[in-house]
Amino acid sequence: TELKLDNLMTGMTYSFTVAAINSNGTGSDAAMVMFTTIPDIQNLRVSEVTSSMINVTWDAPPNSYTVDAPYAEATDSSTEGVPVRTPVRAGTLTWHKFSSCDSFREYKVFVRLVSAGGDKSSNRTITVRTLGKAPTGMPAFASSVAEKRSIFIGWSAPDLWKRNGIITHYIIEWEETGNLTTLNYSVPNPTFNTTNRLSYNFTGMRPFTTYNFRIAAV
Repeated sequence: TELKLDNLMTGMTYSFTVAAINSNGTGSDAAMVMFTTIPDIQNLRVSEVTSSMINVTWDAPPNSYTVDAPYAEATDSSTEGVPVRTPVRAGTLTWHKFSSCDSFREYKVFVRLVSAGGDKSSNRTITVRTLGKAPTGMPAFASSVAEKRSIFIGWSAPDLWKRNGIITHYIIEWEETGNLTTLNYSVPNPTFNTTNRLSYNFTGMRPFTTYNFRIAAV
């Protein structure tokens, strides 16, 4: 015979005893047993974040929580839902570091306690975006038109997964007979998901002269 009790408070100790009843009365109480419900994660926070790493920290269970060998499960999208288990000691600060993260990517980190018996606390969730870094992708020339004293060029932004952040401007360099000139071109209203197709018209060029152009995203 078993009985399931719902809606109990987390991190609380409950005492139970059982007695049998028949038509003649109630028998003796069984020896009292005590159970402590698993506590929830408290104060989940990000303690450090870089372009490739997220370190999350939370408060460990109080000393009154005596279930043997509890651990925490931390999951983010880079682990494809496979939880990472971290041992928990009562009364100490507990943490987990996610490495090899993608730059400038939003992660949801789930942490919960799991007792030795398999009982699980509710998830605590925190959302954090890794820092950006310099783009690893290159802009692509999309078009060019040369006139007598002007050159019009068009280009597209690097692939989305190679931007590593919000591209705010481009460095355009052009060279003519050994003379190098640089232009900083600011992106209007930059956002991370913008599929920029940009252009610039260079004027004041020398007729019948060959120019070499380079573009880098910043």
